[in-house]
Amino acid sequence: MKSQSTQPMVKAEDVHKSFGHVKVLKGIDLEVAPREVFCLVGPSGSGKSTFLRCINHLEKINGGRLSVDGQLVGYREKGDKLYELKEKEVAAQRRNIGMVFQRFNLFPHMTALANVMEAPVQVKRESKAVARERALRLLDR
Repeated sequence: MKSQSTQPMVKAEDVHKSFGHVKVLKGIDLEVAPREVFCLVGPSGSGKSTFLRCINHLEKINGGRLSVDGQLVGYREKGDKLYELKEKEVAAQRRNIGMVFQRFNLFPHMTALANVMEAPVQVKRESKAVARERALRLLDR
């Protein structure tokens, strides 16, 4: 996904998410510009993690629209209707959207360097040499 400075990096429009009768997200509107740092804070149970999972289409929204870098996440628009993408297409989108889970864990049998290299090598099929070079720069930061 290539960024254009005129469009938001993340855009949520009237996003709704329910679990049964429990409404968790009630019309979220949000725009995050490229290179902007955005913090999502709130009490436990307020929907922060659910919203982040929706951005990655790990949770399906019940209404509204979510896009990353100008591209709808999890859906294709035809006319004025949204159609859910096939899992293979969603997986391809996820490869370009980073997410750190609330309770992240490193693989205990691997070094920090190997943990940082893992996703680029396994998910993006990057060479180990390129992944190692970038990982060393990131760890140095």
